[in-house]
Amino acid sequence: MPVSELFARARAERPGHLALVDATGPLTYAELGEGTDRAAGWLRGQGVGAGDRVVYAGGGDRTFLALLWAAFRIGAVFVPVHPDLTDDQIDHIVRDCTATLAVCPPTAGAAARTTVEVERAAREMARTPADHTTAEVADDAVALLIYTSGTTGRPKGVVCPHRQILAAVRAVQAGLGYRADDVVLCRLPLSFDYGLYQVLLCTLTGSSLVLADRDGDVGLIRVIERHGVTVIPLVPSLAQILGLLQRKLRRATRVRLFTNTGARPSPAVMRELLDAFPGSVFASMYGMTECKRISILDPALYERHPDSVGRAIPGARIRVIGPDGRTLPAGEAGEIVVEGETVMAGYWGVPLERQSRYVRRVDGSLELHTGDQGRLDADGLLYFVGRDDDMVKRRGVRMSLSEIELAAERVPGVYAAVAPRPADESAPLLLAVRTDLAPHEVRTALARHLDPARLPDRIVPIDTVPLTANGKPDRAAVALLLLAGAAAAPSAAVATAATPVSAALTGSSRGPVAV
Repeated sequence: MPVSELFARARAERPGHLALVDATGPLTYAELGEGTDRAAGWLRGQGVGAGDRVVYAGGGDRTFLALLWAAFRIGAVFVPVHPDLTDDQIDHIVRDCTATLAVCPPTAGAAARTTVEVERAAREMARTPADHTTAEVADDAVALLIYTSGTTGRPKGVVCPHRQILAAVRAVQAGLGYRADDVVLCRLPLSFDYGLYQVLLCTLTGSSLVLADRDGDVGLIRVIERHGVTVIPLVPSLAQILGLLQRKLRRATRVRLFTNTGARPSPAVMRELLDAFPGSVFASMYGMTECKRISILDPALYERHPDSVGRAIPGARIRVIGPDGRTLPAGEAGEIVVEGETVMAGYWGVPLERQSRYVRRVDGSLELHTGDQGRLDADGLLYFVGRDDDMVKRRGVRMSLSEIELAAERVPGVYAAVAPRPADESAPLLLAVRTDLAPHEVRTALARHLDPARLPDRIVPIDTVPLTANGKPDRAAVALLLLAGAAAAPSAAVATAATPVSAALTGSSRGPVAV
């Protein structure tokens, strides 16, 4: 079954139900279907056929959704790209996937066979006759290429076949239980798989999706109230904003469920958020683009297991392995490995033997070596410890920066914590915190959660946490922020370490004294 069948069913069964609200206004499933028919005709008019890659670098709106469903229906491969990427970054993706069509700035998509600006594409689609044909699409045909953020180099396209996408969206739905009468507020970029799967989940259940302006913080509670929002996917910054606004405004809402994957809001932030929205619950999740979702924590378990990311989703199997590949017993930390129906088909254009993440099993299926460190407890609950690319060695001890950040965020009064990567093993470890506490108070509390080897040398208060385009804390930007603060600081340091911030982040022992 192709992914396009999700939309075909919702369109047939709930034609008059609200499908979407974007900056232009509301749209029913029938109306979105008409836009999808025109988008299919437009794609065919651009010479796009089965298997061809379509890069789209526009925002999250009705044009995005119409092109997404149209591409699925004609058997093309949709490649969503964040609109804030530079021309060079978009050009890399266009070239890497050998796009037939790039809907993006002409300076960025010149390598595609055809390049059309986003606004022009929307105008042309509105005038294009409808195309109602549906291509025969195999279950293992590629539906999406989702490019990773490229933390270790150029972004790579994760190959997402129809079969795995359907398995993933059904498994996530089994864990979260979206309802037909739900209204989901999505403030995430649709180029980010967490945002994109909100589209799929809403379509699977026939519910409604509200695409909120990412710059409209102050009006968020009004949007929630006006549209009767019931479900909100979170990143840490959004959790903080919503908690702050709702504590101030105290509006009656229908919000029943918050979800999160990736960077997690701190327990302090979540406590405040759940208190501000009475009757709501929180589902913490863990996953990655390479297999979409791995685990979901039952909201009923959150209060007792706030650090857990839950149990394996239906169809997935999790194990934790040591450096020698041996499966570790419960309680021991190692690399998280997942197998099952949601493991995607590898990276675009990269031979399998060169893909360290994906390993072929004896039965021919792929297993994903996540590169993340975690542990399973005796009840099968998974605990995320850190990513391989945030592992550092300090004083001879290998540790995770995420582990230190999560420990800090368990301290009441700490709302966010970011540990930039030290320049080398001998450089001090810095921890930036958004907090109501003094640095020495954070350090004293942190000593109850971390052994001495993992305690930061310096704790630096910051007012805001810089974020990536996907809403995750940006360690590199925090490092620059600390360097800028060091350059502007007076000569007296306010934390415990004697080494300047500049030396910790650059490896140089010369430079201004840090704050």
